[in-house]
Amino acid sequence: MSTNRRVGDSEARSRVLGLDSGVDALRESAEFRGPVEPLEGHGHANDHFALVYDDRAERLAAAVPFLRQGIDAGEKCLYVGDERSLETVADLLRDRGIDVERAVESGALVFESVADTYLRDGSFDPESMMEIYGAEIEAATAEFEALRVVAETDWIVETGVPVESFMEYESRINDLFDDADAIALCQYDRERFPAEELIEIVRVHPHLIYDTTVCHNVYYTPPSEFCGPDRPENELDRMLGTLRDRARARASLRSRTDTLRRHHDLVSRPDLSFDEKLRRFLEVGRRHFDLDIGFLSHTAGGTFELVDAVGSHDLIQPGRTADLSGTYCRRVLETDGVVAVADAPAAGWTDERAYETYGLDSYIGTAVSVGGERYGTLCFAAREARDRPFSEAERTFLELTAQWVGYELEREQRQAQLAALNEMSRDLMDAETEPAIAEATVDHAAGTLALPLTAVVRYDRDGGHLETAARTERAVDELPTAALSETPSGPLWTAFTAGETRIVDDPDVSGAGDDVTEIAAVPLGSHGVFVTATEAPEGFSEAALEFVETTAATVETACSRADRERLLAERERRLEEQNDSLERLNRINDTIRSIGQSLVAASTRGEIETVVCDQLADVGPYELAWVGDHDSVTDEVTPREWAGAEKGYLDATTVTADERTTGRGPAGRAVRTHEPQVVDNIVEDPDFEPWRQAALTRGYHASIALPLVYDDAFYGVLNVYANQPGVFDELERSVLAELADTIAYAINAVESKKALVSDEVTELEFVVKDQGLEIVDLARETGCELTVEGVVPSADGRARAFVSTRGVTADEIRAFAPRLATSDLSVVSEYEDDGPVCLFEAALTDESLCETVRRHGGRPHAVTVEDGAATVVVEIAADADVREFVDVFVDAYGDTELVAQRTRERPRQSPTELRAALTEDLTDRQLEVLQTAYFGGYFATPRGQTGSEVAESLDITQPTFNTHVRAAHRKLCRQLFETDASGG
Repeated sequence: MSTNRRVGDSEARSRVLGLDSGVDALRESAEFRGPVEPLEGHGHANDHFALVYDDRAERLAAAVPFLRQGIDAGEKCLYVGDERSLETVADLLRDRGIDVERAVESGALVFESVADTYLRDGSFDPESMMEIYGAEIEAATAEFEALRVVAETDWIVETGVPVESFMEYESRINDLFDDADAIALCQYDRERFPAEELIEIVRVHPHLIYDTTVCHNVYYTPPSEFCGPDRPENELDRMLGTLRDRARARASLRSRTDTLRRHHDLVSRPDLSFDEKLRRFLEVGRRHFDLDIGFLSHTAGGTFELVDAVGSHDLIQPGRTADLSGTYCRRVLETDGVVAVADAPAAGWTDERAYETYGLDSYIGTAVSVGGERYGTLCFAAREARDRPFSEAERTFLELTAQWVGYELEREQRQAQLAALNEMSRDLMDAETEPAIAEATVDHAAGTLALPLTAVVRYDRDGGHLETAARTERAVDELPTAALSETPSGPLWTAFTAGETRIVDDPDVSGAGDDVTEIAAVPLGSHGVFVTATEAPEGFSEAALEFVETTAATVETACSRADRERLLAERERRLEEQNDSLERLNRINDTIRSIGQSLVAASTRGEIETVVCDQLADVGPYELAWVGDHDSVTDEVTPREWAGAEKGYLDATTVTADERTTGRGPAGRAVRTHEPQVVDNIVEDPDFEPWRQAALTRGYHASIALPLVYDDAFYGVLNVYANQPGVFDELERSVLAELADTIAYAINAVESKKALVSDEVTELEFVVKDQGLEIVDLARETGCELTVEGVVPSADGRARAFVSTRGVTADEIRAFAPRLATSDLSVVSEYEDDGPVCLFEAALTDESLCETVRRHGGRPHAVTVEDGAATVVVEIAADADVREFVDVFVDAYGDTELVAQRTRERPRQSPTELRAALTEDLTDRQLEVLQTAYFGGYFATPRGQTGSEVAESLDITQPTFNTHVRAAHRKLCRQLFETDASGG
């Protein structure tokens, strides 16, 4: 039916109601459960249904949804029947949610009786009814979308209207409905109409509903034939044609069924490859379409390439290529459906270059898509024209076959991609660094992955930016990764920071290649971005983008694995280094512990140096250890003690501490700088050249020189040689440097002790005028005389000094106290003897003159200051290095002169002589009192007797007892200490 509805004065009328509307009403109805025959392909037929029913329920199951759809669609619905039927239909519409009263009031639903329509004039008049329906259609379409009519026909039997007369009317009304927005459903009760009358009813209705089945009426006779004079002849022709068409349809159905069976059998065969299946599909298609050529093409970049082909055409063979614009396939790719022509010359295709080239008169083809992207075409053709057009079934078959081909190609593509990814993954497993992974990735992208425009952009953690790590050859010129990586708005940077894929759909802006349509940036976690571009006209399909993201995920996994392995290797290396350091530390600590224990027992400098060299040389990887003296006159460093695999090395070498080549080695530099000096690799160190051959010949590969310095006193240089390079790392240097300090301290201690206990000592007398010496400054500024009466060591290591002054008051001395190298200055006594005389007690600091002398192995014997100069007498061991001590003392106090050097022996006394000397000054009474108190337990703790009890036993008073005890103590202390006033 071709109907129109007026919309304004100039707008073209468009069909709003037709056969499909009636069919949909029944198809969608819950009450109507029967099948609905597809009505396509039956040619022109108007919208006039005949419902032949067996009972009332069957009638209403079709009529009610038919009406309800019309009301919902904004149409005018007219129901014609008897009074009882009208009420029943209204109730059923209400039950199905239709507001019947409102619909009736608006005119959308009209109930008419038979008496007011078909029998309006008392009898049935076909012309009158034609006028009634014509008027109804005109009125309805002026206000509503269309007219929908449902009519009962029982009145025909009840009133005796001849069926022939009514059927002539039903046939003629088809012409009325052909040109109107109207659809009608006539209801016939099979029980009330004789069979011969129902046959006539069937003939005048193009569509039938019977036994809940909607079908196209193959027995329909058009009005011109039904009412014409040649009805029998025309009816015979129609019957014969129907039989012919049914036979052809059955044969076609059988052929389609066989084709589909073969199609299914091919699809389900697991033993055939895709290429084998494709070839057989092309053969099946040739037979199905009755065409002698079939082919699958791949089209890309304007090129037409035949993937496979069957048939005898010379230009249509597998592997042949051509310009796409010169083929029929160009038409296919310009449309979304099937392109078919049964007779190309008749269709006017002879002017096309494709016709001139291939000479194909019949052709059917459709596009093949893979993963949402156009792959090519699936086509069948022949040089001869086809005797019939291509049917809808044939078109559908071709489309379904093309879909299968697309699915198979996509599966093949995915399998190839999966194999390529697996191959890439294996290669990436061997890559140990991110740059190596990037290079391997672009190699595969340009090859097996078929991503020729690809780059890997790494995140530079130090610089905080993206930089291109690797890219394919084409990407160098056509993929501007640097421009895309700019911060903060570059798409690669935003993809990286957001952690999400970004698509650049306007690549011209970024300067990409002319054929690039889209660029995809996929973040690689914290490692960077995977970038690839496509030249597909539609950009990335969903499947293509999924593959790109899967590839990026593989690369990210490889980078994360490399990171983990790198971190693990670093941790293992650090652990190994720590274990090595721990082993070395344990070795060194054991050595130092052993050396330390030996140093405690050593009583001379020679013993200390021997112990140190022996024990160091006994510990691998040390080969040789020696201690050298520096001669300040000749600048030579001479070995004093050594141990280990010396092998004549010390005799064969000369070491100095000057700027000559012999002074540029570690020992010479250590003497000059007083800092440890290391040669980590004797082979490579240019300064070790004078001794290289001798050292390497004896297996020495590294050396360290450690100055033995204590409080600016230089005691020599300790040299250690190792049998491998790189031994003296930071840890080893630190520990050995501490060992050197310990050795210097031990040497200083034995030298100082020797000065205290030696029978023979060397006395050095200095005159110091240095203004930096605070006691000299004190005497010069105040005019006093100063004498150090004695130095008393204390348990906390801080010595206390007793100093007497003459000529100034205690207050003047106290005012100067902050400038003295003392603390806790206090006045012991102050009295007058031709001027003020004061005695002070104070703790000495490390900067004091007495402590400086003591630290460098000397013993202050006498210190006096007068007339702005200090006279200092120092005792050192007789075998001590006088020059070394003098140098240190002069360095400490610049304006100093050594005025005397003498050697003297300390008197040695037997115990009897010592006792006689101590008691020589005591009176008999003092000795008696002291002995009585001692043997009586007065000095014991706790006391055996009190002072009163001892006094009583001596028959003296307690004050007398106390006087005798103090006098005896004073005389004993004078004998002990006054012979060594400044010592301690």
